[in-house]
Amino acid sequence: MPTQPSIIAIGDIHGLETWKQIVRTHPGCKFIFLGDYLDPYNYIPEDKLIANLQEIIELKRQLGDSVILLLGNHDLHYMTQQAPRGSRYNPAIAKKAASLLSGNDGLFQYASEERGAVFTHAGIIHKWFTDDFRGDLSQPIAAQLNQPKEGQMEALFSLGYPRGGMRGDRGGIFWADNTELRDPLHGVKQVAGHNRVTNIKTCTGDDDNEITFCDSLWNGNYLYWE
Repeated sequence: MPTQPSIIAIGDIHGLETWKQIVRTHPGCKFIFLGDYLDPYNYIPEDKLIANLQEIIELKRQLGDSVILLLGNHDLHYMTQQAPRGSRYNPAIAKKAASLLSGNDGLFQYASEERGAVFTHAGIIHKWFTDDFRGDLSQPIAAQLNQPKEGQMEALFSLGYPRGGMRGDRGGIFWADNTELRDPLHGVKQVAGHNRVTNIKTCTGDDDNEITFCDSLWNGNYLYWE
C-alpha cells in the first residue's frame, strides 16, 4: 500500500520568499499554502511581490495536486468587491494582482481537507459554521466551503467584531480572529493561518475540536506532518 506524502502547511506569505527553501528542503511532500500572498508588513518592491505570486502559481502548475493554494483576505480584496478591504491594500498593484489572481482562480480554493483535517486561511468558528454559513456537520466540510450554495457566500466573507465588524458579528473563514476561535468547529481538526504566532501553536477545545495556527512564516516556521 503506497504511503501518503508528508504535508507541509505554509502560513501567510505576505511577499516573503521563504517558501522556496521550504519546497526545496522537502521534495515529494504535499504543500498547502494558507493564503495572503500580498500586502507585506515591511516594504517589498511591488514588482517583486507580483513576481513572487507568479512563482507560487507556477509551482502549482508544475506540481498539480501536490500543491494546494488557499485564498486569504489579503488576496480576495483584489478579486471581488464582496470581500472587505483589509489593511495594507495597495492600489498600485491592484490591477496586476486582480488579473493574476482572478485569471488563475481555478488554481485557488477556499478550503482543503487532508487526513481528516480541514485547512482554511483563518479557521472555522463553530457558531459561524452552524448559524451563519448554515453548514451541515454530517457532510464534508471543505467541499461545502469550496462550493457554497446561494445565500452562503455572504457568510464566507463576514468580518467579526474583533477585526472591525459590527458587535455580535462572527468572522468567516477569511477573517476569523483567534479570540473567536476559542470555540472552533466541533468534532474537527483544523489548520489555519491569519492569526500571527511566533511558533506553530495548537489549541484544543472541549468538543473534540482542535485548531493549529500556522501564521509563523515571518519567523521561519511552518507545519510539517509526516
